[in-house]
Amino acid sequence: MSNVIEQANWKFHWRLTESAGLMVYLAEYRGRRVMWEGSLPYVTVDHQRHSLNVEVADGEPHGPWWIPLGARTLSGNPRIQAFRGGVELSATFQAGPYGYMQMWRFHDDGRMCPWLTIYGHGLHEDHTYHPHWRFDFDVDGARDDALEHFEEGRWNRVAEEGWFPYTGEADESGQVWRQVDFGSGCAVNLRPHTWDDAELFAIRYHDGEWPPFSPRSAAGAQPFPAAYVGSEPLDGQDVTLWYVAHVHYDQSFPYTAGPWVKLEGFSAR
Repeated sequence: MSNVIEQANWKFHWRLTESAGLMVYLAEYRGRRVMWEGSLPYVTVDHQRHSLNVEVADGEPHGPWWIPLGARTLSGNPRIQAFRGGVELSATFQAGPYGYMQMWRFHDDGRMCPWLTIYGHGLHEDHTYHPHWRFDFDVDGARDDALEHFEEGRWNRVAEEGWFPYTGEADESGQVWRQVDFGSGCAVNLRPHTWDDAELFAIRYHDGEWPPFSPRSAAGAQPFPAAYVGSEPLDGQDVTLWYVAHVHYDQSFPYTAGPWVKLEGFSAR
């Protein structure tokens, strides 16, 4: 199976990682670079009963737990299949009692859907999944970009690193965050999946902040990606975006989480 896919106006490379699921890199749309690298560094799970019973007040840890999604938890082979108007790369993982299917869907109109279907199960019904995606978008090149967040009824420029939760506000087309290239006017727009409780972390790129990642979930330790956040300026810099969803297990499972990504201004050269 080739690790380079050219279909539906897209060209991208992919590989199965040891701990960050299916990684897509060097992604181009209509011959123009869109993304240097995208991956699913980890999915953490909190297993906490919402009860005051003595049996759960015993001091036992309840998470967050982390089982890497990668070569050791892969169930079957990665799959590539075309659908009407696009192409999908997917893989199924069985991580202990948790089942997942990771998807990268590429549409010929410039949409990209990095999604994770969560099948649930686990130890009991009271648990919450926290899938973390990491994107290094190169909007017409790594530099000369700006990040904007829609809040208080308008788009606002993000001056420095930070945390930008989804509050229910979006522009007229449903977009919540966007990375814009100054020179070309091209943009990568992001919005949460239909029922996602989601947040975005914007971090200036530094060497060393790449897979394998760890959620750093030990007691008293600040978890990633929050541990990367400082006060560095973002305008004109190479920026990495972490999209984090929070999915509570209920009877509606399986549930698909992840952002919708839509390109703007990427006409063929």
